[in-house]
Amino acid sequence: MKKAIGLVVAVLVMVGGVAPYGFGIRTEETLTTLVQLAEAILDIPIYTTRYTRGWFRSMAETWLALPPEIADAFRAYVPFVLTHSARAEGLTMVHRILHGPFPIGLRPSSAMSLLPVQTILTSSLVPGLPGVSRDGQSAKARPILQVYTTVFLHGAGQGHVFMPAFTFPPEAQSEADIVWDGLQGDVAVDAQGHHVTGAFQSPGLQLVGEDKKFAMRDVVMRTEVSAERRSVSHSTTFVRVGSMAVTHRTDAQATWAVTGAELRATTATASGTLQAVADGQLATLRLADASYDSGTSHLELHRLHLPTLVRLLQEIRELWLDEPALTSFWKRLLFSEELARLLSDLARPSPEFLLTQVSLHTSDGEIRARVQVRVDGNRLLAPGYLSQLLQTIDAEAEGEAPVSWVRAMTIAQVRRALRARSRLAAWLSDSTLDVLATAITDQQLRNLVAQEYLVLDGNIYKSKARYTYGQLLVQGKPVDLPALAP
Repeated sequence: MKKAIGLVVAVLVMVGGVAPYGFGIRTEETLTTLVQLAEAILDIPIYTTRYTRGWFRSMAETWLALPPEIADAFRAYVPFVLTHSARAEGLTMVHRILHGPFPIGLRPSSAMSLLPVQTILTSSLVPGLPGVSRDGQSAKARPILQVYTTVFLHGAGQGHVFMPAFTFPPEAQSEADIVWDGLQGDVAVDAQGHHVTGAFQSPGLQLVGEDKKFAMRDVVMRTEVSAERRSVSHSTTFVRVGSMAVTHRTDAQATWAVTGAELRATTATASGTLQAVADGQLATLRLADASYDSGTSHLELHRLHLPTLVRLLQEIRELWLDEPALTSFWKRLLFSEELARLLSDLARPSPEFLLTQVSLHTSDGEIRARVQVRVDGNRLLAPGYLSQLLQTIDAEAEGEAPVSWVRAMTIAQVRRALRARSRLAAWLSDSTLDVLATAITDQQLRNLVAQEYLVLDGNIYKSKARYTYGQLLVQGKPVDLPALAP
């Protein structure tokens, strides 16, 4: 009996004392795997800069090197999030790690558990969010992002993501620049790291600029990503936004606003080439003074080489930084050999873009449209100027809209153009300007119908356009385009 009790005690001592050290070694390998997985999903360099292993717990730090454009956005809106490094600007995550099989310490749910696990990680983004105490004085910074991850014995993991609500600047007496209502979500990863699911939700976000305010409310996202091999992946994503609006600070009415927006997307990537299908819908839309009811759209992308697209955007960004003046920038675009080479690389697999089933309901009737753009990679010659690459594009577009809606929108555009460009318009009353804009609009629409660029079918205007081999055709009639380059 005593020997049996002694054996049980010895086993418990081994499990409770020796096993955590072995799990600590295994946890370090697991963290390396998680970093590699995050690096592949986020597509940014991630480094483990420090790892200190103890017997029952460990500490680690990882560094996320941000692309310049993302770092610029952080610097402009949330500068307190960034830390600095000799390599680049980025983010530092600190990981507090509890070793299995029975971690000593409270779990994220603030309760002990007898379920054996490999490890539990609490990851926090530092330096974090500046805090303000109840008396208005500076308080200890809070982590702006925390991720609680449990890695089970068989290697699968699940995590809970939490971002607290905050305002910035925290001491703002009136409207703060940023009002963030927080975010939380859950992520699950299989043992091989080939299948990831996530679900997130946020009550809202508000950004206040010098003259405009952006607000977004009730955001929900669900995603599922499968990677059979490192170069092949599939994903499905659903996003819903309750409302989104941009408002001038001095106006009560939104400049534009959307309610009940939903997006369902399916993507497949193989060797960097993207195939994607997305369906969108919205409940209401407001643009300036015009209001619309429900709308739908269907989008398809085929054979788009993402690495080339990224390099192309980087090249355009560098050209813009060198030549911020629009005229000089456009000339650089036209004659850039590197840009022409990247465009040729992007065109080679014959990418295709389709936007179909576009529908928007108005009080006057339904607006419908369809657009298809295809690049024929077989027409490519040696990389040359941008104008030569335009010869590879085939595009078609068609649309229809109620006559009353087209007329009202055109009158509003003509009125604004007259106000902006004509000195005489400044002396005219609003009613006189309306009469003048209406007369100009009606004459233009009659001319377009007479020239057969626009088809009047009952109370609907219709039109079709095609672009091929550098020639634009509207209703089958050629339209001269200005040359982009000599």
